[in-house]
Amino acid sequence: MSVAILLWDLLELPQLLSFSPVAFGDPGSNLTISYLVSHGYRPVVDFNYPYGLLAIFANMAWFRVAPLTPVSYQLASVICQLGVACAIARVARALAFGPLQLIFLFIAIGRAVMPTYPNFAHGLEAILICLAVAEQARGARANALALTTAAVFAKPSMGFVYSALLLTLMALDLNRRRRVSLATWFKQIEPSAIAGISLCVLLATVFGVDVLWRTVLPISGVATYRTLKTGFFTGIGAQFWKPAGVNWHYYAGTTIGLWAVATVYLLWGAVPAAWRLWENSGTKSDSTRMRRDEMVFSCALLHLAFIFLFFGPAGSWNNYSYLLIAGAAAVPIERHIHRYALCALIVVAVSTYYAVVRESIAAWRSTSRTPVTANLWSPTEVRDEWSRVLALCKGRRTVVVHYAGAVEILYPEFERPTGTYFIVGLMNAAEIQGEVARIESADVIVLPHGGMPPTWAAGGYALTPETERAIAQFKHTEESTYFSVYERR
Repeated sequence: MSVAILLWDLLELPQLLSFSPVAFGDPGSNLTISYLVSHGYRPVVDFNYPYGLLAIFANMAWFRVAPLTPVSYQLASVICQLGVACAIARVARALAFGPLQLIFLFIAIGRAVMPTYPNFAHGLEAILICLAVAEQARGARANALALTTAAVFAKPSMGFVYSALLLTLMALDLNRRRRVSLATWFKQIEPSAIAGISLCVLLATVFGVDVLWRTVLPISGVATYRTLKTGFFTGIGAQFWKPAGVNWHYYAGTTIGLWAVATVYLLWGAVPAAWRLWENSGTKSDSTRMRRDEMVFSCALLHLAFIFLFFGPAGSWNNYSYLLIAGAAAVPIERHIHRYALCALIVVAVSTYYAVVRESIAAWRSTSRTPVTANLWSPTEVRDEWSRVLALCKGRRTVVVHYAGAVEILYPEFERPTGTYFIVGLMNAAEIQGEVARIESADVIVLPHGGMPPTWAAGGYALTPETERAIAQFKHTEESTYFSVYERR
């Protein structure tokens, strides 16, 4: 599976190291966050940050040994991908998957990981949650709980739900065995308590108690989702399953086909698994069959939690796709109908790669790397427009106003960043004041537009009334497809 992941990464390389997502999108913000923290800025207090502090700690540790470059961050993403693959392989070994289930895993593993993680938080959480699933699959719930506790400090979302699920399963098991006692409970939660207390001490020491409590709870994340109007059924996430202007080919040849069919297949297997789990709880919890039922039920429940609670924009479908793929692979296939269904699922999984291969080949043909775009891949039209922008800005104080990204890290001649994740309604007064001060000190203002290819990760800009008033002091001198330029009057 690791080899398959590496081959897919190689195929998608021009998109993974594309100029616009790194310069103006979420992946590039990892470089900016490292810069900000190293210069004394505090997450949540001095700049908007919707994830956990453990991810920033991992960011700091990684860029202490690796250069602050897009290639280094992509290498970190690859390590996270391989970590997820190894954890899923441990699940397959613990539950004694058959040949057909292993074939499904091998084919679908490319959909269980992100090509590049938007933030260290996503990759770190994926590893921790997958390792927790592997520990649960071999019957070590206490170890799994310790890992889900750590996941809360990386990204305070699914770790909470998974921890609650594990505690519930522990309680039911102990109750059915009539072994409920303080000593027994302490033995179950001891690894989790040690992990939680240790991480609290570490992160509070490094970042401060005030920052820790504001990131260990999903305060910023909930506010971000509410502001962006995300959600699977009614928010912008609904574009994943009902985008405008598509026909049946969209459902048959893209990820939505595998995602939808695998969801139905997993839920189909989870209902009888939950019933058997309840009937036999406390009697055969160490058997492979019972552990498999528990895992199928758990993955199905966590997948539903993702759909109803954590689904963000349309592109977030793969935030927790590893739970869907691992859970579907674990569904028992002793009956002929289940084997036929899994074979159909394998065919659907194969069909979803057509669009990936087609887009990747097109990217290799239509994009190239040049010093103009910091040796990142970009289409000719983006490169030409950016070259024009650089020529206009040469020798002048330039500020790029953008939602996220690392354009100031890639081009040191630009004014240094004071924050990232500039989302209207979430920026605090200090962030807005810092951005206004940057604008007022500039000779040239550059505003990238949204929709810059590839559109999956390129962000535009977000203006507040304060920044709009500051930009109003400048003259709009250039307007192109992807950039606007303002010069001091």
